[in-house]
Amino acid sequence: MSSSRLYYIDNLRIFLISLVVLLHFNITYGAPGDWYYNESEAGFPEIIIQTMFNMTNQAFFMGMFFFISAYFTVASLKRKSTGRFLKDRLVRLGIPLVVFYFFLSPVTNFIHYYFIKHEAVTFVGFLTDPPSWGFGPMWFVETLLIFTVIYLLLFNRERTIKMNYPGTIKLLLSALLIGLSQFIIRIWLPVGWSLPHTGLQFPFFVQYIVMLVFGVIAYNNNWLEAISFKSAKHWFIFAQVMIWLVLPVMLYIGGQNGGAEAFVGGGTWQSFAWAIWEQLVCVAMIIGLLGIGKRYFNKQGALARQLSNSAYGVYIIHTPVIVGLSALFVNWQSINQLVKFIVLAPVALLVCFTVAWTIRQVPGVKKVV
Repeated sequence: MSSSRLYYIDNLRIFLISLVVLLHFNITYGAPGDWYYNESEAGFPEIIIQTMFNMTNQAFFMGMFFFISAYFTVASLKRKSTGRFLKDRLVRLGIPLVVFYFFLSPVTNFIHYYFIKHEAVTFVGFLTDPPSWGFGPMWFVETLLIFTVIYLLLFNRERTIKMNYPGTIKLLLSALLIGLSQFIIRIWLPVGWSLPHTGLQFPFFVQYIVMLVFGVIAYNNNWLEAISFKSAKHWFIFAQVMIWLVLPVMLYIGGQNGGAEAFVGGGTWQSFAWAIWEQLVCVAMIIGLLGIGKRYFNKQGALARQLSNSAYGVYIIHTPVIVGLSALFVNWQSINQLVKFIVLAPVALLVCFTVAWTIRQVPGVKKVV
């Protein structure tokens, strides 16, 4: 594996964290999904556009985050003693997790109930009220912390799993098996279900676990170098076909024959189709973005460096920031909600990255975020 910095991975992190912010902001203004504040439900045809945006992102971006995180977890462990590595993980993952659970989640709920719903609540009341505590989107960090512990317990750092970069057939079979597994899980645990008190969304977790394992194997076998630009381009084109041609047809026909609920689980053909589509898009987008990023985006200027350095901070703080932004514009009720999302989306990203960058200027914070 290369010892030089992979700037294209840093740049992809900027892209991925931006998608996380936009996905949650999209739910605020009408897209299906659970979020701290849902201002409206989209009508037709806006619901198709907003659903496609979130379904596409959900298909690959968290899986890609887990792949990248596992890749660099192994790289970090190779450079450090087990004790130092575990201490660093507890600082980088544990402290933000605690801060969000006991402070940022109550802050977000307070903004919602006080500034948007105008209820007679107090900030201290939310801080001391257990139902207002929660992991929210920090379930991802929670999962990484669990993965770190399991990896240290089960894997010998001196041993590596040898596996050549898989060919097209193996990658497609892997996607199909992941999709089938998630379809089976969703028969009993539909999309939207999460483990109580943890936020862990098991209907998506087969993909996440596989991508964590693949990230470990990728580092030990230099998979990133094995991804050619030609192959990545083909996979990316395949992903676009799945997104722009297959997905609208699937949503239209499936929606006509069962509505949105038919896609979330229960053994329907719509649930099966979504589960398979999701994993094909996941594999195709991850390979496509890695290969294209390596060819065209493997460098950074000063701005991109600051953005990538702030990306983790954005993940941590974006929840109260975008709910607060929604509170500022809650009176924009006459505007179409999709238009409102499009107009405010760049503002949301600018504010999130600015706040994260500002927080990182506080002495000692850069050691955590």
